[in-house]
Amino acid sequence: MSSPPTAPPALGPALAVLSAALLAAELTLTRLLSVVLWYHFAFFAISVALFGLSAAALVVHFVGARIRAERVGYWLAFGALGVALGLVLVDLAFCNVAPDWFAGGFTALTGKLVGLFLLSALPFFAGGFSVSLALTTYAREAPRLYAWDLFGAALGALGTIALLDLMGAPRGLAVLAGVAALSGVGFLMPAREVTGTAAARPRTAFARVACFVIGAASVGLGAHGGRPLSLEIAKGIDLSQSPPEFMKWNAFSLVTVLPYTGFKGWGLAPRYQGPIAEQKTLVIDMNAMTPLVRFQGNYGDVAFVTHDLSAFVYRVRPESGRALVIGAGGGKDVLAALASGSPHVTAVEVNPIIVRDVMRGPFKDYVGDLYGRPDVTAVVEDGRSFARRTSERYGVVHLSMVDTSAASAAGAYALTENALYTKEAFSDFLAALEPNGILSVSSVSLPDLWVGPRLVAIARAALAERASPVPLEQQLMVLETPWLGVNEARMYNVLIAPQGFEAAAVERAIEHAGALGFSIAWAPGDRAVAGTPERALIQRIIKEPDDRALAQQLAALPLDVTATTDDRPFFFYQNRLAHLPLALFAKTPGHLFGNGLVLLAKIVVAAVVCVLVLLALPLLFGGRDRSHDRGSAALDLGFAGCLGFGFMFVELGLLHRLSPHLGDPTAALGVVLVAILLGCALGSHLLAGRGEVAVKRALLGLVVVACLAAWALPTLTWITRGLAPLPRSFAVGALVLILGVLLGVPLPAALARISRRAPSRVAWFWAVNGGTSVLASIVATLLALHFGATATVLTGAAVYALACGIGRWVLRGDPSIA
Repeated sequence: MSSPPTAPPALGPALAVLSAALLAAELTLTRLLSVVLWYHFAFFAISVALFGLSAAALVVHFVGARIRAERVGYWLAFGALGVALGLVLVDLAFCNVAPDWFAGGFTALTGKLVGLFLLSALPFFAGGFSVSLALTTYAREAPRLYAWDLFGAALGALGTIALLDLMGAPRGLAVLAGVAALSGVGFLMPAREVTGTAAARPRTAFARVACFVIGAASVGLGAHGGRPLSLEIAKGIDLSQSPPEFMKWNAFSLVTVLPYTGFKGWGLAPRYQGPIAEQKTLVIDMNAMTPLVRFQGNYGDVAFVTHDLSAFVYRVRPESGRALVIGAGGGKDVLAALASGSPHVTAVEVNPIIVRDVMRGPFKDYVGDLYGRPDVTAVVEDGRSFARRTSERYGVVHLSMVDTSAASAAGAYALTENALYTKEAFSDFLAALEPNGILSVSSVSLPDLWVGPRLVAIARAALAERASPVPLEQQLMVLETPWLGVNEARMYNVLIAPQGFEAAAVERAIEHAGALGFSIAWAPGDRAVAGTPERALIQRIIKEPDDRALAQQLAALPLDVTATTDDRPFFFYQNRLAHLPLALFAKTPGHLFGNGLVLLAKIVVAAVVCVLVLLALPLLFGGRDRSHDRGSAALDLGFAGCLGFGFMFVELGLLHRLSPHLGDPTAALGVVLVAILLGCALGSHLLAGRGEVAVKRALLGLVVVACLAAWALPTLTWITRGLAPLPRSFAVGALVLILGVLLGVPLPAALARISRRAPSRVAWFWAVNGGTSVLASIVATLLALHFGATATVLTGAAVYALACGIGRWVLRGDPSIA
């Protein structure tokens, strides 16, 4: 039996470059699809990408043995070129093809969409082929090569932030295509296995030139941009019909300014008859909108902003003092506070493009240099992070329609997570109030999305932790009004005063509400007007004295309106798990914001089929010669599945748990994803090649540390909550890095051992691991949605505990590392 081939020295670095391009492309594609389509489809597309990686491993299982060792370098380079060409095609398609949204529904899987998603799998299939072929051919060196693979992926995740900030998603994908092609040069570096005979050397030289030329051309295309990579279609809207006045990308958004569209406000008073100031439309990811109001210093010209329901708080207590506006955006709420008499406004906005490039850029004069006024302090930071660490106290803390359906570069798995609408977030905002201050929160209910009751439930939970002697009924006021003329949609404004509303404030509120045409859903003294079931539910949540009885009543409702927490921060997601079978056969979701369950249910079925195919095809059609294989295939593949499920459960559980704490979407990407991948690379390099006892101890340690992390994270986030963003990120990143080191051990250790006793099973093992990762990503999201991030991490620990049991047989013996 011939000795196994030795990997060329350049293979590891080349693999790192290719993996960096693949991971960065996956994250960049998430950003692009969040703009071009709806964010739910970003989740679907990434699942398709993961499937492409897994399917490629299955192909390697069938054909890998036919590839001679001296030809492996060529095939690795061909895979890299396939990534490059595929990414360019995907880029051009999504920038220029318009899905038929309004004929098929906002989130319907039309034939055109399915075709686009299959196209998006091509570059990941090609890249997966190269990675799988490399790790299969040189499986005995898996710990070293896998470390290079993960190290490159970590660099790719980190580089995505700079890439998107510098040139945006369309041009960024083209640059990544070039990087992938250039990795092919590394796969063809001088080595006996590649160059072979003198006759083969010209072919090798030609292949290198092809990789270099295609790589350079793709990088050049991305660097210069131009018409092919300009965004022409977004969410079915032809941008050529309404050319943007401004457009800029960063790692978590596309900010666009469009011409005036006649917007009157989210909840303009029904009885307001005054003028509406000229405005421009600032949109994030072509969806979430904030207006730019033309302002030349005269508050009378912008009086309409003070007649919006979101500004009602300033009528309840006219002398409310300094205001803190969370999610200030284009400044409408800042104007409302100033026009209502606030002596100073602190405007906190997480998106630097809005503050620095729009409000202080070309539209500075249009908005009257609003963020440059002496009575306005603009801060670029996550609003909740600022509220936690500031020493200032405010008469009003103001959140108005601060939500988005954007998928950050951290991945599409965030779904409808929103760190501003949790019990802990409300506690942070309440802590920033003066003794007689008011927290004002406004959002919108739709027919199948009861936001009003959920806001009140969160307020009740946050106030309960303060143990105030003031009765809950005296601390809350809730108003409502029709929203934008949408059928049955209602905008709710929840006012929270920890010290209670005095009688004069209540009478003033009732008087102004009547004059403006707003409805009272609740006011102290049980002054609410009877009305809709949603309004009745709001009153029940406020008046029910028994928490346990209220919990039972809310559990019986068709929608989940219980208080969201940092552990389960999915504010706009209100489905019950029992809805899963119904969602499976639903054609479209009931509303736009949060019911990704409809899509998730369908992806679950597709992922299960994917896993079954990856398991069954090698059994039905064979593949490599198995005559020399030893050990149980069922145990090996079961171990692969456990690693796929366990890794995704732990990774996504951490991402969901830490995103609210870190606030900045870019920080969530940098800390969670980069720390895990870098830790995995270290673990693979330092520990995976050790002896049987060391590897098994590392796997057992992983179970213990994952459980400790799930237990310790709430305490760690509480201790670091008042720190500035950078030290807070480092503190959390240290814990994630330690866990990542242990996460990186079992897979390469298993590959190295299986390559000795069952070489035909290596690619199959890799394929099953990838396929179960697709399914695990969806199941992990469902777990987080319904049971919380901590439960997701603990489930991952339980799966790794099962892997410990199976690993007794799979990890026997020591690997032979050449």
